[in-house]
Amino acid sequence: MSETRFYGGQAVIEGVMMRGRDVYATAVRRRDGSVVVDRRAVPHFLEGWRMAKLPLIRGTFALIETLTLGIRSLQFSGNVALQDELEAEAAKPVEERPAEKPRRRPWVTAAVVAAAGGATVLLAAPRLAPWVAARWSAFETPEAALLPTRLALAALAALLIGALLWRDPNAGPGPQSLDDSALWLAMLPAFGLGIGLFVLLPSWLAGLTKFEGGYGASVLKNLLEGVIRLAVILGYITVIGSIGQVRRVFQYHGAEHMVINALETEGSVTEETAARHSPLHPRCGTAFLLLFIVLKIIVGCFFGWPGLYLRLALRLATVPIVAALAYEATRLAGKYRNSPFVAALSGPGLLLQRLTTRAPGPGMIQVAMYALAAVAPEVTLPVGWPAPTQFRPPEASAEDSRLET
Repeated sequence: MSETRFYGGQAVIEGVMMRGRDVYATAVRRRDGSVVVDRRAVPHFLEGWRMAKLPLIRGTFALIETLTLGIRSLQFSGNVALQDELEAEAAKPVEERPAEKPRRRPWVTAAVVAAAGGATVLLAAPRLAPWVAARWSAFETPEAALLPTRLALAALAALLIGALLWRDPNAGPGPQSLDDSALWLAMLPAFGLGIGLFVLLPSWLAGLTKFEGGYGASVLKNLLEGVIRLAVILGYITVIGSIGQVRRVFQYHGAEHMVINALETEGSVTEETAARHSPLHPRCGTAFLLLFIVLKIIVGCFFGWPGLYLRLALRLATVPIVAALAYEATRLAGKYRNSPFVAALSGPGLLLQRLTTRAPGPGMIQVAMYALAAVAPEVTLPVGWPAPTQFRPPEASAEDSRLET
């Protein structure tokens, strides 16, 4: 099968996103049973730049595109879920609706959290404060500037936190949909936590060991770092997999794989053919994650085991390189999926996918088919299926209603 027939995607809130070469579509099941589909063009980064199509380099841009499309699809599914929640609340009898809470004083919450953040910086910046204090010329010695520096850092942190939390008490209830800035702002702490938890923490823990013996010891530490990283990831996936809503996302993840497997092996997709296929797929991001861990161990061995700060900087700097290598390996695994050699190499990744996929229900497979049909010309929905409906975020709907009146 040619590369142009390769499709991929991800699970979102009560739905599936599917991506083709030039378009991607997100299908979401609403509470009333209808399916809404959002179809958009893929924002190809640096499409006219030939270097972006070269092996290894193309992987970096593909990952950026994947991240961007994933966040936008989550935004769409989140808006659909929010609209369903608002409509369900509005449909309740007045006596069953929760009582309106008295208006809070936002400055109280902002002040309390800002004070806590400032205190944290005051106590947790023993390394940063001396560096800043040493550059204060108003004091005779850096030691004399140390306390004012830490107080200034704490005050700056408090002001920043307070500014982020502040909200005008006279303002309305705010937007009832997720815009790009709000979603990206919410994702930034998650990115920071992910980098710290899955990249930096394993390296720091491995550095606490007392292995000695030159290059051999550095190889052992890199191996230990990889084992710790894998253990942290497995533990994290296991914990979040016990959450009910996350389990449903894992079911939609399985549905996404099943319809793609049906298309790639049989050339067409129906509910019956999709249901016969596995919820595991060699091009899955979970398999990519395992490859990333293994390749990171190999790349790390080339740099030995330098000091903590240099090592952590190298771990961050090599993330795009390792991710590009893992992307190319995952791409080859999908292209030659029927090869016994590739199947053997893909085995551990498929095994790991059992943690991030669940057997979907028929309705979930239908949603995945809606998404795939929106991007794959060779896929058509069965006769008699209702056409997907259009969705407008609450703010757009309210604006339209004002214009109509």
